[in-house]
Amino acid sequence: MVGRNFTNSGLVSMHWSNPAGPDVLVEIRRTNTARDVREGLLALAYEVQSTSRPSTGVCVIVDSRLSSKRLADELDRFRSIARAEVARSIFLVGAKTQHEFFIDGELPEHSNVFMQALQAAIHEQTAVRSASRVTRQQVKAVLVERLLSGLPPVTLGALRRLTGTSYQTASAALSELEHLGVVTGERDGPIPLHGLRPVALMKLAEEHALARKPVRYTDPTSEGRMPSALANRLLSLRQKGVTAKAAISGVLGATRYFPGLNITAAPRLDLSVYDGDIRFMSKLDAGLVVVDDPKRKATVVLHLQRDCRPNEMLAQEPDLAARLDCLADLEQMGLQAEARDFAQQLCEAARRTP
Repeated sequence: MVGRNFTNSGLVSMHWSNPAGPDVLVEIRRTNTARDVREGLLALAYEVQSTSRPSTGVCVIVDSRLSSKRLADELDRFRSIARAEVARSIFLVGAKTQHEFFIDGELPEHSNVFMQALQAAIHEQTAVRSASRVTRQQVKAVLVERLLSGLPPVTLGALRRLTGTSYQTASAALSELEHLGVVTGERDGPIPLHGLRPVALMKLAEEHALARKPVRYTDPTSEGRMPSALANRLLSLRQKGVTAKAAISGVLGATRYFPGLNITAAPRLDLSVYDGDIRFMSKLDAGLVVVDDPKRKATVVLHLQRDCRPNEMLAQEPDLAARLDCLADLEQMGLQAEARDFAQQLCEAARRTP
């Protein structure tokens, strides 16, 4: 049976274990320079020669400005100078993740399971890369989520420590909130959010949604588990330490916050994934497959993003996503009336907090 595991050794991004044939080592890189491509091929060749099992290697160049012809030329050049047995074992392909995912180039393995694993690894690498930068939107999300959680306001210095951002980014985020009428122009002392209203919160949720990376899964058999059953299985996996940074959001998350919310049954399971690791999906439901077409019905949607939940909330509700995440999910699903109702209740609850 074909399986897969990810490894942190060397420069390998993904290690596909294949008892029926050679393993496949994958190195994923984002670059626009031929020098980085050559370094990737050499490093991958070294890793392939260092493994104890017969292996092939694939260097995947993601969303690059280098043309398909240029990548093919670089592979031909590498193979012309490498030993024959090494040349035959190394492959170079381009991957595009914008709009519709596709691979351009020859691969040593073409099974559906391998292709799904490769796509998941590329999505994970994208999320980790994005998470290294703190944006103004992420600073605003942290500040707003603290208010919605009923926590006291923090100073600008404390906000910077919580988010790990610069003074310029934090100050710019406050200026944008000031433009929405959510905060005043003061920078000294705690920053109160006196003016948070449903309309402003909806705008912030829309911006929050656009900053995330969605990964959509569908059930090709249409006979899979219901969203609530998948959520229960997720909680079971968490108890086993499988899903440390995945939390329930969407309709199921919103109704956890307000059980009396006037909302339809959950059409899918939405999960906020805060560390970019989506390997747990094979254990949640191995029958689900990644689908890039947003018009196709999704059974599970992962939202890869930075965690804006305060530590106090994490200690109490580690399985529940941020309120802002749930609101963003409702908007993205087109549940506008339900989203407005949820935003109204969030703002009312925040005002009632002493």
